Amino acid sequence: MTNNDRQCWLWVTHPEYYANKDGSDREDLDPNSGVASDGWWTCHKETRKGDLVLLWRTSPKRDIGYLIQAESEAYSIAEDPRSSNSKWEYACDCQVLYKFNNPITIKDIKDSHYFDDWGAYRGNFQGSYFRIPIDVWCKLNNFIADKNPGYLKFIKLLQKEPIAEFIQREEELQDILAKNLGILKKFGWELELYFDPETKLSGREFVCRGNGGRIDLLCYDKKHKLYLVIELKNVKAGQNTFGQIANYVGWVQTRIAGNRRAEGLVISRGYDVRFESALKVTDKISHLDIEDLGFK
Repeated sequence: MTNNDRQCWLWVTHPEYYANKDGSDREDLDPNSGVASDGWWTCHKETRKGDLVLLWRTSPKRDIGYLIQAESEAYSIAEDPRSSNSKWEYACDCQVLYKFNNPITIKDIKDSHYFDDWGAYRGNFQGSYFRIPIDVWCKLNNFIADKNPGYLKFIKLLQKEPIAEFIQREEELQDILAKNLGILKKFGWELELYFDPETKLSGREFVCRGNGGRIDLLCYDKKHKLYLVIELKNVKAGQNTFGQIANYVGWVQTRIAGNRRAEGLVISRGYDVRFESALKVTDKISHLDIEDLGFK
């Protein structure tokens, strides 16, 4: 069922990452909600852009609830990339593609003796990530398709391309903006892409070491003498988007900006009420709509 040299993975996640405090499913993990998710996940160091992932939810769910796609190669987020003592060593950008309304439960897996020799199952899913052998991947997807009408067509179409179309569109937007930061001049910014004097890396997809995640575009505003973190979303910005960029701004303030101010700018296709409420508590984060920049 796969091609394009994709790898298939099972990622293991805990309730604090898949559920709200009342136990309900997090809205940002549902691609049909139109709300952006976190944008990155810890992963195996050999994860590649385009890899497909099934998300195992630990107790109380104990099921496979989502299909995810890696949007980038794995990158080191360790404080010291030469050290193996970090809790978080590698991460990748990712996007939830499909929520299973009828998840594959631990009972489904137990009742099928096909999975008896699958290492992840034999180990009771104790770990953070597991490679899924192609035969197991096919069997799991058949199970999912049987319980979720419409999924079989979706996964077949998806696996014909190395990466989902809407992910490609977000990358194209980032590329255009990185090369044309002058687009933002009419909104009051006079930006140049940040260049790290130590690592010699540009501010595009800038890794927050020791913190997790990558900044889409880290810039310096020559007009206001401040650092600007830009987060791009080709969907609606939500509460998670706000938390994500606030985290990045804090990291930049501590690690790079020093006595200068660090701010954040979210560029997305609108936002939900929770993002709107969060904007009201700080003047360090602002928003622009993608269409305001002339993009469709």
